[in-house]
Amino acid sequence: MDREVIMRRVPGIWAVIMLVAMPIVADAMHPLFTDDTGTQGTGAFLVESSVNYLKDNAFRSTTVPLAVTAGISETMDIGVEIPYLLLRPSAATGQQEGGISDVNFKFKHRFYERETKDGEQGTTERSLAYQVAYSQPTGREDLGLGAGVSRWSARLLGTMERESTEFNANLGYDSSGNALRRGNFVFDYALSLSVAAKYERPKPWEPVMELNVIRVKGVDGYERLASALAGIIYEPSERYYIDAGVRIGLTERSEDYGLLAGFGYKF
Repeated sequence: MDREVIMRRVPGIWAVIMLVAMPIVADAMHPLFTDDTGTQGTGAFLVESSVNYLKDNAFRSTTVPLAVTAGISETMDIGVEIPYLLLRPSAATGQQEGGISDVNFKFKHRFYERETKDGEQGTTERSLAYQVAYSQPTGREDLGLGAGVSRWSARLLGTMERESTEFNANLGYDSSGNALRRGNFVFDYALSLSVAAKYERPKPWEPVMELNVIRVKGVDGYERLASALAGIIYEPSERYYIDAGVRIGLTERSEDYGLLAGFGYKF
């Protein structure tokens, strides 16, 4: 593949891999990128894994992460995620590459909760949390599997529950850009905004919808990548769930589509 073409595509490739290949290691359920303010509870653990396939023009990637989240208090979680990444081809080598990507560590704290009565309409619950993450450069940068240096990110999370519908919104910053150097390409940072809705009335089946917008700085200036997701979560009990979703790119530099499936078990 022509190197110049690869270099132009790298900002979009890495941005969508960040969205699809770095799932949440907190209470927000796959296939959503948007996190909620929920935590596991003191002494509780959540184990999650998924298979995420992404197509972006000639580039295809498959990610299989294993994530473990632990509740250290009623309002605080810590988590670790180890992702296996398969690139066909890699934006760094132009060939198929596979292996462990960068290991991620996360911390979440819910710092605000409020429930209000809405008369005959029932109650509305609102809560806020923040999440910070650190990424250890365990993936090989020369193969395109990792950033090469440590990275960090932060997100503000908001959740509102009204009757049978839950709404979530995230505003995030990711420094993952300054490490991904490919020739004259420098991905300085990414700003992201995402909103999601989950309809809980038909339990154990819960339809979900989501919109993501991410702003990145690449070789040709700033770019906006946007995608939408529709999915379903099957949650027969509070202990486990399985899910599936389809993500579609909405802008020229976004991914073509992503296919996602996963499960989680809490104990």
